[in-house]
Formats: sequence, structure tokens, C-alpha cells
Amino acid sequence: MKNNVLYLIKSKLNINIKGHNIERFIKRLKNNNIEILNIKHISNEEINIKIYKYDYDKLIKLKTIYEIEIVDYYGVIRTKNSFLNNKYIIIFMLISLIFLYLITSLIFEVDVVTNDSKMEKVLLEELGELGIKKYKFKKSYIELQEIKNKLLSNHKEKLEWIEIENVGTKYIIRYEPRIKNKIEEDTPLRNIIAKKDCVIRDMNISSGQIVKGIDSYVKKGDIIVSGYVTLNGSVKDTVSSSGTVYGETWYKVTINYPYIYKEEYETGNSKEVLVIKFFGKDMELFNFNKYNTKKIIENTILKNNILPIKLIKQTQKETILIDENNTEEELIEKAIKLAKKKIEEKLKEKEYVKDYKVLNKTKHSDSITLNIFFNVVEDVTEYQEIEEYTEEKEID
Repeated sequence: MKNNVLYLIKSKLNINIKGHNIERFIKRLKNNNIEILNIKHISNEEINIKIYKYDYDKLIKLKTIYEIEIVDYYGVIRTKNSFLNNKYIIIFMLISLIFLYLITSLIFEVDVVTNDSKMEKVLLEELGELGIKKYKFKKSYIELQEIKNKLLSNHKEKLEWIEIENVGTKYIIRYEPRIKNKIEEDTPLRNIIAKKDCVIRDMNISSGQIVKGIDSYVKKGDIIVSGYVTLNGSVKDTVSSSGTVYGETWYKVTINYPYIYKEEYETGNSKEVLVIKFFGKDMELFNFNKYNTKKIIENTILKNNILPIKLIKQTQKETILIDENNTEEELIEKAIKLAKKKIEEKLKEKEYVKDYKVLNKTKHSDSITLNIFFNVVEDVTEYQEIEEYTEEKEID
């Protein structure tokens, strides 16, 4: 293997020789330890031979009456000559690459998408202090996350979430204002009723009279908190019940999971990378935090018609590869985990999966189907408008 590598990188010459008694001249070359790598007879008085470059001086001393001309170069010397012949093009390309990198790494515009001019001004000032402003270098993904977290921390009462998107040489900032929950004065009188059949597990009531307590079983539509406030069996006031009731509900989920499972999905992270393609190989410029797996979209910026070299702009999207060959035990565990995840994706804050039970399983040649019973604690609050109590009216 080592000898093959040396053969490839050693400099070699393809030489044309003309003259009489060519065969005798070839013998002289061999007698003087000049290794002939290849020989091609063109006529009785003309041949092409390939030799190592370090034998060329010995060949010149032996040539006497023969005409000798170098036809081609191979190995390191060929690469060197090619570089020297195209050095100005290569230097220009390198300068262009550096310039292009600088241009594409700078921020030329920062846009806050909002109708609130006051908030826009505040965010632009703070973003500028954190390094996101015109003619500054772009931030890495980790730096952007830190900036977002800092802005959310500084404006806990004003911002629900904030997103910083890089589009070319522009940053677009989008945010959602935090809306404070207030009970308006004109809120109608109402009861809190059960949205579905459940067992009450938790309650956070700010107004109204509790009718059903924790661990009580209620059906859909049952009154949990009444807007009619009673004392000693008599209604004393009518209010708008307010609060949240969490109840334990039940779901039956059917899920099929294969023994062999393959999936590639995007994480949502992406970046633009400059790449030099040279002899079929990719050399990424200034990409110090490479994705393990990725999807690539390429656009050619520059290319050379003489040398096999291109400057490419790649849009790289980070991916995660899942390649599983599951045992039955692993398959069941992952199927349960996936079913639980699908339920949790629909749950809100403070809602959670309490427990589960596998009802049955059906085996197939390539997969297993599970029927799973889930106990879920979720918000079961629903409101029912009521009329204001008067002595003439009786309350059911």
C-alpha cells in the first residue's frame, strides 16, 4: 500500500524521443539504471516513454543525437505546474472566498415584527447591546438561545415567547406578548361544570361555592362550583364562579410499532456553510460545530472550468437518524412511550399522564399492536351561564 502511494505522488515525465536506433537507446537507458515506467512505439524512429523526474538529468546526458521533448507531467510536479499556471485564478478565488465569508457573516438589517413601536424600540436597543445590530457578525445557535433567554428574563411580564430568525444577512425578530388573565367586570354569572366524566383530583377556585370536592366522581355537565352562594340552605348571593378544576379522565389508545424502525427527522436547526469542492472532496469553511447528520441544499457560487474546483453555499439542516432493530420487550416499551408522547403533546401546562395499563397486544410478522388504557389528569373546567337569583325564583 505504501509503495502504491509513493508511486502516485512521485513526479513523473512523459517524454517523446526521435532518432535512429531507438532500441539501442532504450538499452542504454536501462543499463544506466533509468527505470522506464511505460513505453509506446509511435514509429521505428519515434517513441514515448514515461520515467521518474529524478532520472531526467541522466537521460539528457545520454541523448547525444536524439531529439527529446517533455510531453506531459504526472504526480506532484503536475499539480505544482497546474497551480503555477493558474495561481492568479486561485489567489483571486481565495480572496473572493474570504470576502464572501465576511459579507455573508455580517448583519445588514434587524427587523422586529410588531405593531407596538414602543416595544420595538426597547427590543432593538437591547438586541444592539447584546450584539445583534447592523454591521456586527452573526451569532451562533447557542448565542442566539442565550440572547432569547435573557430577553425573556428581562421582560417576564411582557413577553410570552420570542424567536430570532436568520434570513440571509437579516435577522427577523418575532414575539408574542404576554396577556394577563383578568376577570372583566361584565363577566356573566355562571357555574363551573364538568367538561367530561372524571374523578376530581385538584381544584383552584377563586369565586363560587364548591359543590363537588376532591376525589368526587362527576359526569359531564355536573355542577362542580355553583354561582349561587347559599347559607343555611338559602341563597344569599349570585356570583360568577371562577377557577380551574383538574379531573382524572380516561383514554384508550391503539398503536402499532414495528420490530425494525427507521426514521430521519429534522431538528429545526439549520445554518449556511461555504464549501470548497476540490477533486470530489468537500472542505467546509469556518464550520467549527458540524452536524452529525444533515440534509443539504447546494447552490454553486463560483466554479473553475480548468481546475476541478467549486465554491458552494450549502444550507445544512440538522437531522437525527433513528435505526432500530427491536426485541419484543424493547418494542412494547417504545410503543408505550410513543403512545404516551402523543397524548402529552395535546396536554397543557399542569396536565399530565398519571398511569397506564396495556389491555392487550396483537403480534404480527413485522410489528405488534397494543391497546393501552391511559389515566390522564387534565383541565375539565367548563362554564354554564345562570340567572341572577331573586326570591321569586327557585333554584334546582
